[in-house]
Amino acid sequence: MSRDNHPSQSDHIEPPRHEDSRRALLQSLGVHLGLVLVIWLGTMLSTPNDPNPVQITLWADGNSPDNAPEPVPEPEKPVPTPTEPARPEPRPEPPPEPEPVPQPTPDVRPDPQPDPEIALEEKRKEEARKQEEERRQAEQQRREQERRNQERQEQQRLQQERQAAERAEREKIEQERKQAEEERQKRQEEQRQREQAEAERKAAADKAAAEKAAAEKAAAEKAAAERKAAQDKAAAERRAREEAARREQEARMQQLRDSMRADATGAAGIPGGTADRNQAGGQNDAGYAGQVRACIQPGVSFASPARTGSNNPVAQFRVQLDSSGQVTNLALARSSGNQVFDRAVETGIRRCSPFPRPPSGRYPSSIDVVYRMYD
Repeated sequence: MSRDNHPSQSDHIEPPRHEDSRRALLQSLGVHLGLVLVIWLGTMLSTPNDPNPVQITLWADGNSPDNAPEPVPEPEKPVPTPTEPARPEPRPEPPPEPEPVPQPTPDVRPDPQPDPEIALEEKRKEEARKQEEERRQAEQQRREQERRNQERQEQQRLQQERQAAERAEREKIEQERKQAEEERQKRQEEQRQREQAEAERKAAADKAAAEKAAAEKAAAEKAAAERKAAQDKAAAERRAREEAARREQEARMQQLRDSMRADATGAAGIPGGTADRNQAGGQNDAGYAGQVRACIQPGVSFASPARTGSNNPVAQFRVQLDSSGQVTNLALARSSGNQVFDRAVETGIRRCSPFPRPPSGRYPSSIDVVYRMYD
């Protein structure tokens, strides 16, 4: 609302208060009534009973108390003493007849009566003043009501503006809070992603290091195992050679003893002795011993080393057979000194099942198999 619609305090002139107006009006009326009373008394005391009428016009101040500032009572003007009219020469009267002396009566004078025109004018002015006062009060009430309406509208407008400003401020604060929260969550998410990437990188590095360490350890263990295996192999081969030499020596001794025992048995006339009956490769059954060797040899997987001298390692097994010639059990009776050769001969014996049928047609319950490396 613009300032033109609000009358400023300096432009607004408050009309005189009602009591001041009434006081000024009563003072004015009192002054005029006093003047009228003085004139009337002077007239009654200084003129005969039939004087010429004297007309007096009283003028009241024309400024309305509603439109002018508060009237200031004017000082009383001196009232001029009315000049008595010239009296005519009295005519000579005849001497009065003597009358009885009347009793003096008191001089009773009637109460002075105000001038009807003045009273009527005063009444008219009083009614006009009342109407003007009512109009002024109505106008004042209208202006006061308009001012209150304008103030109420202005207060409503200011309140609406204040509420709008407060609402805008709250929305701004809420928007800033949301934006700050989004930025905080964004920073947290970025930090989480960085930490996750760092953890994954570290885990990958640890895994690669562990794999590398494991590979290095495995390679070292493999190399150590290979070295140990080579050492064990060399030691085993050395022991095998030593054992082979020992067993060969024992075999030669045993062959010598067997030969001596066979010679003694043949000389004693004992046909079908143990050496002749149970030992494959005996002098009287060389054909069956060849059949057994031919059956065992394909199952023996062994690369014979180069022979040195007359050394010929021998592996001897005691083989248990059933009635159909199937191998039910076997045991190493004498080692050749080479465990690999012994296991190869054992495998060949197990693969030779059933055994070739002996010339007698019946399988013995057990048979000694002598297998030489270089035969």
